[in-house]
Amino acid sequence: MQCNQVGSAAYQDGRFEQAIEAFERQLRRVEEGDTAQLELALNNLILANLRAGDAGMARAWLGVALDNNLSGSSTRLHLRKVAETLNYPALSASPVGRYLRYGGQAVWSELLISEDGNGGYHASFSPVRAGARVEEYGPAAIGELDGKLVGDGVQMRLEDASLDSGCAVQLLREGIELRVQEVFAEGCQDYGGMGISVGGRYIKVSR
Repeated sequence: MQCNQVGSAAYQDGRFEQAIEAFERQLRRVEEGDTAQLELALNNLILANLRAGDAGMARAWLGVALDNNLSGSSTRLHLRKVAETLNYPALSASPVGRYLRYGGQAVWSELLISEDGNGGYHASFSPVRAGARVEEYGPAAIGELDGKLVGDGVQMRLEDASLDSGCAVQLLREGIELRVQEVFAEGCQDYGGMGISVGGRYIKVSR
């Protein structure tokens, strides 16, 4: 596990950005394999992000661990550490912020929600489909979708996004989680490459 050793050395030196990069490489190599190695890689990422002062990103990686039904002693310890560190009320107070959706291979799709200056909100999606060899060739597909959000900040719909009238995109926000539902039909995913989508579950990592 060379990536684990490289990442651990960087972590011990306080070079957290390099440590995170090494642990992401470690994750790519074990994601489809041994559960114990997967849990080790994810816990490395959780801890490195906590030490780097990015509790939101640590929570995102914790979510990946929980989605994989990992519950070892380190994961349980980090569950408590993240809960103690992350300011959930501040993060969930407003829709505005950065949201991530995990796509495998240490790759995240991003959603940015900002104020539009008229009392409403604007959404900017940057979906990514990782593919099998993202480290060598980059993502298999990317996309870009922007528009106005109409709603009460909890239930919202995307408008003015240059989509056909039948291509609805709905957002439902609960705490730091946000679910996006979209219509899958001809022409509705023309904002990106093959297999791209903005639908799914996102987690808010920063304001």
